Amino acid sequence: MNTSGIPQSGIRVIYHEALKYGDAIHLEIGDPDLPTPSFVIDSACEALQKGYTHYTHNAGLLELREEISRYYSRKYGASYDPERNVIVTAGSTEALFLTLLALLDVGDEVLIPDPGYPSYLAMIAAARGRVRRYPLREEEGFEVNPEDVAENITPRTKAVIVNNPNNPTGSVTPPEKLREVARIAAESGAYLIADEVYENIVYEGERFRSFSEFREFRDRIIVVNSFSKSYAMTGWRLGFAVTGNEEIIKTMTKLQEGVVACVPAAFQKAGIKVLMEGDTVIQEMVKEYRRRRDKALEILSEAEGISFVKPKGTFYVFVNISKYAKNSMEFSLNLLRNHRVATAPGISFGPNSEGYIRISYATSISNVEEGVKRLVSHLKTLK
Repeated sequence: MNTSGIPQSGIRVIYHEALKYGDAIHLEIGDPDLPTPSFVIDSACEALQKGYTHYTHNAGLLELREEISRYYSRKYGASYDPERNVIVTAGSTEALFLTLLALLDVGDEVLIPDPGYPSYLAMIAAARGRVRRYPLREEEGFEVNPEDVAENITPRTKAVIVNNPNNPTGSVTPPEKLREVARIAAESGAYLIADEVYENIVYEGERFRSFSEFREFRDRIIVVNSFSKSYAMTGWRLGFAVTGNEEIIKTMTKLQEGVVACVPAAFQKAGIKVLMEGDTVIQEMVKEYRRRRDKALEILSEAEGISFVKPKGTFYVFVNISKYAKNSMEFSLNLLRNHRVATAPGISFGPNSEGYIRISYATSISNVEEGVKRLVSHLKTLK
């Protein structure tokens, strides 16, 4: 397989460039600065002391899979058998990759959102699939439009990926549209891969609705999730997938043996603890992200010639800077070199995302405030 065509994310291009500047403000990376809750760390340490230092079942500790099943039951009313419908993975990234490996034959198409998470491209290419895109439009609040999904499905489409809440736009698509997308995918013979890693980071009291709630399509839907964003555990590499389709989980479990064998046992034990006791932690984190979001939007609102959609979820805002620059990579590099602020260029998220930049407010509020102020100052120099 020729891997030379697998692209590197433009976010990483900016990040690596920013590392050259010790005084750069990092608004390009979606890595929460908040610490992993201490009780989670204590749980992992205790597990290590108790001897959880060996292999587990390829699909993960049964007690963690049972806790994941209980989580979906109490939160979404969804029923997943822990032995047949759940797999624990090395982050949601591996869950997505294993799902694609399990589903795709050479040349199969995967429909992804634009704007959309850049790593989908590399995963699909590595699984020998082909990328097709459906647009998310600023004028529609960057919500998924079922008609756009239907128009872009072809006889070669094996899977449709929906990332909700969406990275990079912060949009949250309402359940009636999600159900329609699930129906369209199922009737076309495609699977629906629901990337829901930001499920707990939503604002204004909005209740997140998961694809797991659509029981009539449970055999055609694979929900991918992670501990990374909800609990500030990005470096733990702890994620999972759930689906009503037992055969897909069987295949993913076989594949996992040849990829990582299993997730570290002590980290899995910590995952049980956080699912049982982490609700209060999430509430406090979301409160802080909302404070940072509101500060960023307050400053952005003072700038002329840009536009954005108020994020309903995640910790990103997607800013339209097309009146100032047509090349978002060039814009981000100039902003970094001249004002020491790193942002993610829109082109990283798809061809329809050119003319935008993504700002992450997963960093401190002082960094958010200073970084966005520098952005606004930079725009004034471009008039």
